Amino acid sequence: MKTITVLTDFSERAENAARYALRLAQHLQTNITLYNSFLVPAAEPLGGQVYWSMENFNNLQQDSEEQLKLLAGRLKEELSTLPINAFKPGISCKSQEGPLFRQVNKIAADRDVMLLVMGTHRKGLASLIMGNHMRDIIGSVSLPVLVVPENQFFKHLDKLIFATDMSKSDLEIVHALTELAKPSHSDITLAYVQTPGTTEDSTKKLVTNFLEEISNKINYPKIYYRTVKGVPLKEGLKWLTEHVTCDMFVMVHRHKSFLEELLNLSNTQKMAANINLPLLVYPCHEDIAERLITDVELGYQENIIASAMS
Repeated sequence: MKTITVLTDFSERAENAARYALRLAQHLQTNITLYNSFLVPAAEPLGGQVYWSMENFNNLQQDSEEQLKLLAGRLKEELSTLPINAFKPGISCKSQEGPLFRQVNKIAADRDVMLLVMGTHRKGLASLIMGNHMRDIIGSVSLPVLVVPENQFFKHLDKLIFATDMSKSDLEIVHALTELAKPSHSDITLAYVQTPGTTEDSTKKLVTNFLEEISNKINYPKIYYRTVKGVPLKEGLKWLTEHVTCDMFVMVHRHKSFLEELLNLSNTQKMAANINLPLLVYPCHEDIAERLITDVELGYQENIIASAMS
């Protein structure tokens, strides 16, 4: 059965992200895994190497496992309020020692894991710039990562905005998004920021070719398009998040692409702190989006069968 993995440090913002993931899992009819990584402090150097206290390891592992069980219990209590015939995601727990950003690709190696979910440090996306390994995870993991701002609650998934540069590889992302959108027939808006210096003719040609490819290859009726014209990239993205209603903002992380440019701008911290939307970031690997499509389709079918048999 397909799974959404929630990365938690047991903070309030992480628990809020776990509750969001629980409702998203119900929406997609998948299970969730609560995951915590812990660090064992070095007790003393020994022969030029670091000596790890087994007692410290056991205590920290036990504490991590107990905290995970308590969080799982709170989420199961929330599920108990659902109607008896409603789909209820299974909840499992996993604890491992080591820095989180070094563990995520081990998580991604599990073919059942379709998505990672994380909470932010503070309101908006400022924590993507401020730390907690988020930039390392987004830059290295081979799975989509959903970043949930604090005080964001899953109510529905009616409108998605995908900020795209209209590259060919983004077709696979659009295809993956249609599988997220199908359960509630969500709208998908493709948004393109036409930066200063980009001509109308080149934009028209780029957009026409991209939309023709979508029409030929993707069978989903609720895909729309809009352009933000004549503004720098950062300002265009900010305008989209503030003026276009959506339930989730979607981007692709590319080396030397607009997401990396956004994160590296000197004045982007203030802008990011004002964004208060769940951000879904896809890695720039064509096979990853394809994997998510398969995972959602198979997971949805498998869970319907499992629910009918339970």
